[in-house]
Amino acid sequence: MQPAISDLATITTLPRQSASTSEQFLNASDKIAAFPSASLAAAPGPAATAGPQRDWPSALALIEETSEAIRISDLRYAQLEERLQQTIAQAAVNMRELEAQVATANELLWRSEERARQAEARAVEAEAWLARLHDAVTTSFSPANRPQSRG
Repeated sequence: MQPAISDLATITTLPRQSASTSEQFLNASDKIAAFPSASLAAAPGPAATAGPQRDWPSALALIEETSEAIRISDLRYAQLEERLQQTIAQAAVNMRELEAQVATANELLWRSEERARQAEARAVEAEAWLARLHDAVTTSFSPANRPQSRG
């Protein structure tokens, strides 16, 4: 037998039976518990002293009610177990989808970080070239390096 379902959301979303199974079961079990005393109290006069009289048709009806309540409980259990298996299967599908999304996001993150490293390396190289150009311009066009005008 499988363990009971603890997911209240799953249990509450399942369709309810037209008559409450637990009420039927409790009603039948109450009748069975009261059966010997009810049959003794119903026996009038001298028959009460002769021994307990049983109401066999009532006993049979109680057994039938109880077996029906058990059958309905078993059916409800089967429905809950089937719903649990569906929920487990759906959760597994959702988990695989989420794992795929996480893997995709990690791949995108890695690519973005790689592009950022490459851009930073290009920026450092560009700054070095700009510094060289600046130095070349300032030294080439300085007054000391200018040719004297003919004049």
